[in-house]
Amino acid sequence: MTVSGAVINWLKTFDPQGSGAMKRIDTDLMHGNVDYALVKEPVRNVKKSVTGDQTITEHYTLQARLPTITNTDSVESSEFMEALEQWVEECEDRKEYPDIPNATVTAIAITTPFYVGSTEQDNSIYQMTISIVYEK
Repeated sequence: MTVSGAVINWLKTFDPQGSGAMKRIDTDLMHGNVDYALVKEPVRNVKKSVTGDQTITEHYTLQARLPTITNTDSVESSEFMEALEQWVEECEDRKEYPDIPNATVTAIAITTPFYVGSTEQDNSIYQMTISIVYEK
């Protein structure tokens, strides 16, 4: 499993309303009627120790296509994204991290809070950046 696959599986456990809203998260692009995608950013920091161990920091942008037809839709979409940000912070506090094979996650954080990246006819693409630090 890739690091992005592990992050996607971890994100799928966020379900504040029991609706299974994030049950499908695509990689890189939203294909068809999928409303979520995780895009790897072109930034990777690697620190090597004298023992050969590596501490790696990677960044991923989560994209969410959410309704913005009415102001109520926009408010609800913003509430969902705020709840997701808070959930990531709470997971960090509890040390509940994605399960990356052959690695140990040591931190996860929101590095860019959610914002509207683009607007379509009936919805908007909200984005936030998540950083993950792991050791190999």
